[in-house]
Amino acid sequence: MKIIAIGAHPDDLEYGCGGTLYKLSRSHNQVNLLVMTRGEMGGNPEVRQREQEKVADELKAKLYWGRFTDTQIPLQKETINTIEFFIRKIKPDLIFVMFPKDTHQDHRTVAEATITATRYVRNVLFYEVPTTVDFSPASVFVDIGPVLDKKMHLLKLHKSQVFSTRVADLSILETVKASALFRGFQNRIKYAEAFVPLRLSLDHAHEIR
Repeated sequence: MKIIAIGAHPDDLEYGCGGTLYKLSRSHNQVNLLVMTRGEMGGNPEVRQREQEKVADELKAKLYWGRFTDTQIPLQKETINTIEFFIRKIKPDLIFVMFPKDTHQDHRTVAEATITATRYVRNVLFYEVPTTVDFSPASVFVDIGPVLDKKMHLLKLHKSQVFSTRVADLSILETVKASALFRGFQNRIKYAEAFVPLRLSLDHAHEIR
């Protein structure tokens, strides 16, 4: 199965679907990462690019860059065309992207552009990040209990970003574990990643486990 995971910034993917991507990468699937900016508003872009490259190596994934400016991704045809280019190039069976309801403008833009660009893709799942709001209906779950430590490791590769948030001095890693525990409880397991489906075909659903 060919997968494209789309994020606006380095580390978005690891937070939202890092455990699932790790499991898929170990099951003879082709994982592709499309990161739309180098996250220059959140740190040195060269450093952040190298961090993302380390994650791609860990996932045995191909890494592509959208080459947009952080915080300034336009909701225009240029963004849609960029995503469509990689869809035509890779011909994915499954796409992951952040949820459209989000307090970060880049996340909203990338999600909306992807909705248009994936109009002929059969399997599209939205993932959540710390700035996501009203993430529902979260009705697709992946058990990440066996790989939670791997997900944490992927996030730790973003050394410039693993620090306290502005919320009660919680670290990113603490929020990841809390989210995984909550989503796991919803799915009657211990740790899970949750997704909202734009479309999900049952003939592929068994491969996401």
